Amino acid sequence: MGRHYKQHHYGTGGAIPMRTNSRGFTLIEVVMALFILSLVLSSTLFAVHQYADERLRIRDRILANQVAWNHLMDSYQYSQKLASRSPGDSLKTKGVDTQGGQDWRWEIKVEKAMGQDLYRHEVQVSLEGSDNFQSSLAVYLVGK
Repeated sequence: MGRHYKQHHYGTGGAIPMRTNSRGFTLIEVVMALFILSLVLSSTLFAVHQYADERLRIRDRILANQVAWNHLMDSYQYSQKLASRSPGDSLKTKGVDTQGGQDWRWEIKVEKAMGQDLYRHEVQVSLEGSDNFQSSLAVYLVGK
């Protein structure tokens, strides 16, 4: 049977010397990984920001549509004589309503349409102090 020799590592204090061919990450690999990570994180942050902005725009559009529909319903009720006006009281054509804690400027335009006693009622709504309309809704009604 073979003889087994005990290996001695003289001059190393009995420690086994480390292999020199072990490999870690190089600086360029770390820099590239950080670059890719920064691209992913910045893209994610941009997407979250867009999502938050879009939620605000949708909320404002819904609130503006509520204001517009409220005034179109008033026009409908008056045209169908479902609501009465006091003498000398006319349907408002402009105003400011508060909806969702914000002031909304609205304006209703009534135009004669083709047909007998047919009118187009259009309501445009924007935030107070803004020139951009958040909502513009129209309906055709018989009777003014």
